[in-house]
Amino acid sequence: MPRASATAPHVNSVGLAFVPIPRFKTLVGTHPVRVQDYQLYCTAKNITFPDQKNPTDLTHPVVNVSWQEAIDYCLWLTSKERDEGIMPKDQFYRMLYDLEWSAAIGLPNEGEDTPAERSKQKQGYPWGPGYPPRKDFGNYHQSLKKDDFEFTSPVDAFLPNDLGIYDLSGNVWEWVMDNYNATRTYHTLRGGAWDFCGTGLMSSARNANDPNGRGTSIGFRIAWSAQEGHQSKK
Repeated sequence: MPRASATAPHVNSVGLAFVPIPRFKTLVGTHPVRVQDYQLYCTAKNITFPDQKNPTDLTHPVVNVSWQEAIDYCLWLTSKERDEGIMPKDQFYRMLYDLEWSAAIGLPNEGEDTPAERSKQKQGYPWGPGYPPRKDFGNYHQSLKKDDFEFTSPVDAFLPNDLGIYDLSGNVWEWVMDNYNATRTYHTLRGGAWDFCGTGLMSSARNANDPNGRGTSIGFRIAWSAQEGHQSKK
């Protein structure tokens, strides 16, 4: 795996930065995949860029991307960097697993079996134990009056956490790899969004959607991983 730290992230060929997280060998993207990152993919694959619906810019998170489309992006980027000799054959890009996402936001190891069960643990908020959020901590529903953005915001508009990771709270819901519960019908989303408030902003909160579902507040974040398994300890 590339060497990286919170203050010296590894930056890949398209400008995405990656840092380590506790308990896992995985390197996590410091911010969600941006409009500019997804445009490169659409151009390379000659596919239509998804309609962003609301005003956006190159450094805003891409939205209206399904779980399967996020997988396809990871496959493309992996193939691109392997062909360029940048990424070893035993390593690859993918979305985060649910427990990796929890580690990134600072939660302890959660013992429940599914994201749906973990969501019930109510571990507090990314900004601390109380509600509502502090002003300018993240991009949330306009009714809270805590930020200046009506829709999405640049991925680095707010300060990163102690691990050097931006945008884990608000802006867009982020797809993760896991099924939401044992029915295996829906996939899991983390982090809340610009159109959300209340307990959905808790660090332990999960949302669920059809893997082919899209939305103006749904994006994704990727990780750099190795074949040895997503839950390998450091």
